[in-house]
Amino acid sequence: MKIVTGLTLLVCLVITAALLANRFLMRPSPPVASTPKPMGIAQPEIELVHHSVPDYEAFHRKVVPPAPITRAKPVTNGIPVAIIIDDIGYDRKMADAFLALDAPLTFSMLPQGPFNRRIIDQALKKDVEIMLHLPMEPENYPGVDPGPGALLTSMNPDELIFQLNANLDSIPDIKGVNNHMGSKLTASSEQMRQIFTILKKRNLFFVDSRTSVKTLCRPSAKLLQLPFAERDVFIDHEQTPAFVRKQLKRLIKRARRQGYAIGIAHPHAVTLAVLKEMLPELKAAVSLTYASKVVAFQQG
Repeated sequence: MKIVTGLTLLVCLVITAALLANRFLMRPSPPVASTPKPMGIAQPEIELVHHSVPDYEAFHRKVVPPAPITRAKPVTNGIPVAIIIDDIGYDRKMADAFLALDAPLTFSMLPQGPFNRRIIDQALKKDVEIMLHLPMEPENYPGVDPGPGALLTSMNPDELIFQLNANLDSIPDIKGVNNHMGSKLTASSEQMRQIFTILKKRNLFFVDSRTSVKTLCRPSAKLLQLPFAERDVFIDHEQTPAFVRKQLKRLIKRARRQGYAIGIAHPHAVTLAVLKEMLPELKAAVSLTYASKVVAFQQG
């Protein structure tokens, strides 16, 4: 009897275990998302938002910048013409008379003029441009004296540069320099390069007054890439009204031919009178401006 009872209990346990195993084996697996089949209709794209710093340099690595534009020379009344008045600093009343003219002028000041400071103050109020009129040794020195502060061919480099810096420091607010006399010194390429090195460091330009055909200022300035221009017309080396008128007309003609011009005059009564008389004609023919503007135009 005990054997039958034991067998019955064993059968029941086997059946129970079989039912439990079948239950676990038949549990459905988690559903797997199926890949949608193409429907022939474009699906909307999801916009991705990036928060990284933009690569601003990428443009310059990939894009070649366009070439600079070509600038044409001005025509008619757009032709820039500068009139430099040399030898300023020794005649206060004459300087005042030129300042009273309704025209943009450039005053070139001698380094030790007794009225320099007063004239410069008045000139800046009138928007007149200031240059240093730098004394340099002429061919016939010492028979002809260029005056105080002159640069001489006999100077060694230290002496030359010391005197040049003293002259530059004596005239505040200058934009550039032109030579007073200098027919001998401007023919010395070595010394002109020494001078131009200092002007370059001070961000000044140089206008060659061209007192000699032997001048070597242009190649020296080109070597050092110094802003540079040359005098075109001396206006009043003969002090008669007829001559000054002829030279001013020549200045206009020269400007029309080459697109710009620089004239040099001096604080003489005859120059003042004729310049005042011819200002309307000059303004109608060309654009009167400062020496620095003509230099910049030539460099452009």
